[in-house]
Amino acid sequence: MCPMSDAKPTMETYIEMSPRVFEENLARARELVEGLVVRYSERGARGIRFVASGSSYNSCMAARPFAERVLGARVDVFTPSRYLDELDRLDATAPGAFEVFVSQSGCSTNIIEAVRAARSRGYETVALTGNVNADLRDEVDEIFEYGVGNETVGFVTMGVLTLMEFIALFALVAAKAMGAIDEGGRCAWMDRLSRVPAMHREVQRRAHILMDANPETFLSPGAAFMCGAGAAYGIALEGALKWQETLKAPAIALEPEEYIHGPNMQLTPRSTAFFLDPAREPGRTFDIYRATRAVTDHAYLVACYGPVEADGNAVCLGADIELEIAPFVLLPAVQVFAARSMRELGCEPCHPLFDRFEKVVSCKTEDYEEICKERLAQAGFAE
Repeated sequence: MCPMSDAKPTMETYIEMSPRVFEENLARARELVEGLVVRYSERGARGIRFVASGSSYNSCMAARPFAERVLGARVDVFTPSRYLDELDRLDATAPGAFEVFVSQSGCSTNIIEAVRAARSRGYETVALTGNVNADLRDEVDEIFEYGVGNETVGFVTMGVLTLMEFIALFALVAAKAMGAIDEGGRCAWMDRLSRVPAMHREVQRRAHILMDANPETFLSPGAAFMCGAGAAYGIALEGALKWQETLKAPAIALEPEEYIHGPNMQLTPRSTAFFLDPAREPGRTFDIYRATRAVTDHAYLVACYGPVEADGNAVCLGADIELEIAPFVLLPAVQVFAARSMRELGCEPCHPLFDRFEKVVSCKTEDYEEICKERLAQAGFAE
């Protein structure tokens, strides 16, 4: 593992920090989410719409199964462009849903555009962010920091887990306040969440062991399939995004059943595929993983259940975990795969011509670079 030091934090630094921050946020759960719970309760709303991009979108997708089960209400997750396209339909078919706009940086231009569209229709606008002093603050009625603190690395890492945790804690506190669960139910779910940090650390450890045993995949990365079943689909999305961002290689996130409806026909002995399985025992996803292994040695499994057989291509935790908790536990594997490979290959910088792209269009506001410099300075690092 990457050692902790006084050096500028990296993705690996934040992966290792994540369980501790998760524990700290768990200890202040009510304080952390109370403001958003009050807003939600005052509205008397049942359904929730999250509007987010990139890793924030993936986090919301990963936490959605937990929130829906606990709240007993529909939870939708929209990208800003889809939200804008469907506003008229949403007004007609699902009026009154509680909407939450999410941007860790607080500088995402498409989130700000979505907020402005909502405000133009008289909607209440509430945001979650990692930086309450960024541009988004001036666009919304109220903004809440979700417990990530000052994450200074360019690739959202700790922000994924902390946003997932915030949504879970919000769901628990809101469900209790509105009578959807009783105190016993709330305590049972809090107990399950309290086990996440230890499992997170163990999955990190096993992911490094898997990488040690398979250097040819991680030191020569190419295009990858990232397949997530059910509750793990949000983690597959995040795994694909991190593979793209860090290793500058194509990756696609798919549900396993969609993967075998055509994309699998691309398989060759050189193909790379990852399977994230939240199930309590081996089933269909495991069979699809085994079928892929029959074609390529570069197929890998990350699962909550125990190993069916000795398998150097699998990280199997051997724990009985609820489906809604599984995404929290599967996440660190895909982060470790990307972060360590990026460090060992030295491939963090984009192609020199990428600057041409950003001169034409950017996904961040004009203040973003200056805000990043300020946050680095706050953390004690010069640009």
